[in-house]
Amino acid sequence: MWKRPPSSVRVYLEVKVFEKVRRNYRRVLYKHRQPVRSFLYNWTKALYGLSYCYANTEAVYMVDRFGNGFYYPDLYSEGHPIFRFTAWEGEDDFGILFGKGTTSPTLDDTDLESPIPHGTSSGQLYYNSTHTAHETDSDRSRLIVWRTADNESGGDITVSEIGLAFDVYTGQHYLVLILRDVLDTAVVVAYGQSIEGRYVMEFVL
Repeated sequence: MWKRPPSSVRVYLEVKVFEKVRRNYRRVLYKHRQPVRSFLYNWTKALYGLSYCYANTEAVYMVDRFGNGFYYPDLYSEGHPIFRFTAWEGEDDFGILFGKGTTSPTLDDTDLESPIPHGTSSGQLYYNSTHTAHETDSDRSRLIVWRTADNESGGDITVSEIGLAFDVYTGQHYLVLILRDVLDTAVVVAYGQSIEGRYVMEFVL
């Protein structure tokens, strides 16, 4: 009898909550890992567009986080982003994003249900940079995207959804959500603590 082979692509969302004990040491208070079930329609649209031989084919029509529609890819110049995850400190429009939404993702989602903004006021998280890495070993390679955010708000903040958005510039910036996950268990980040969201895309030989 035919058996379905194990998937050669495995994608996980990893979450950690930690506190800073001293300058170069962080104590992990909580960690969780769950399979990603949330590749959005924008993800396959972006890959489809990028599969063309030119960077300005305008192969697909997409909608960004703020409801702006545009054609993709449409490279403005070699000096502007086309599929950038690496957001800088304080940038809460793309990269890894944290939110408070609890509604299950749908294929057509274009934003988090309730994004948590950058800042140090009540209900805000201080967003550090989003980083990317690529690594390989004997039988697999991984693309990793991660970010930490600090709670400097003076109170507890509950994080229940995490997403990933990329930045593209076609004469103006568009911020496009391609992943959105509701956590199996919401995470409370107390004042003075930090949270890390990490997407691990693993490709098995």
